[in-house]
Amino acid sequence: MTRTESIIRWRQRQKANSNCSLSGRLAASGNLLTIVICSVVVLLFCSTNCTAGNTGPGIGFKVGVQTIDSPTDFEKTTRARFELEISSQRFCNDHLDIALTFGGSSLGVLHDDYAGFDGDIWVEESYTDRYSLLDLGLAARLYPFGDSSGIQPYVGAGIGYFWFLDAWEFEYSDNYEDPYIPGVFYTSTGLEEGTDTITEGFFPFVTAGLTVPINSNFDLLFEVQYHYNKEDSGFDFGGPVYMIGGCYRF
Repeated sequence: MTRTESIIRWRQRQKANSNCSLSGRLAASGNLLTIVICSVVVLLFCSTNCTAGNTGPGIGFKVGVQTIDSPTDFEKTTRARFELEISSQRFCNDHLDIALTFGGSSLGVLHDDYAGFDGDIWVEESYTDRYSLLDLGLAARLYPFGDSSGIQPYVGAGIGYFWFLDAWEFEYSDNYEDPYIPGVFYTSTGLEEGTDTITEGFFPFVTAGLTVPINSNFDLLFEVQYHYNKEDSGFDFGGPVYMIGGCYRF
């Protein structure tokens, strides 16, 4: 069962590496939790004096594309991306706001089948990886013209945290003859599944965009982001992101 043993040993190495880096991940998770708590506090503080119209706190949704490394063949691939945004009230005479975003992309599926004899045992295996990239970001944005009544450009910068995930399934079937009753065969099957965090970490990013008001509460959004140093374990998920969406401000 050469192939089965190699997969199991690979999973054991992943688990061992995960245990060895547990303290580092706990520290990173603590830092991330601090960022999330601080960002929520800032958003609440900036929204306490909410004004009418499209200067109040908002919630938005954006879709777009980004070109990143493919985990299936290590070539560059362009993938769809989604992003949910929660923004503070615009303050400093409508020149600034704070945005907390959650985004991600599906990076594709890798499927592999194997069948063959291991001694007198017929082995069948099916192995599937579903890769995804998720990130959380906090950014401050500057609206140079201040007045929110018309089309408004903006620029911003922030820090994010990303997770590269592998949701995997390993299904196997062993068919073998009873050693004491010739001609009688048995089949043993099993299914293992889980989700591994292949890599994770902080990354800085910059953003620039344009808001186009549709009515007093709803804006269209056109945005470009650039993610820096979003890489680890041989994968590079940085680069430009192009987004379009909408934001409802209360």
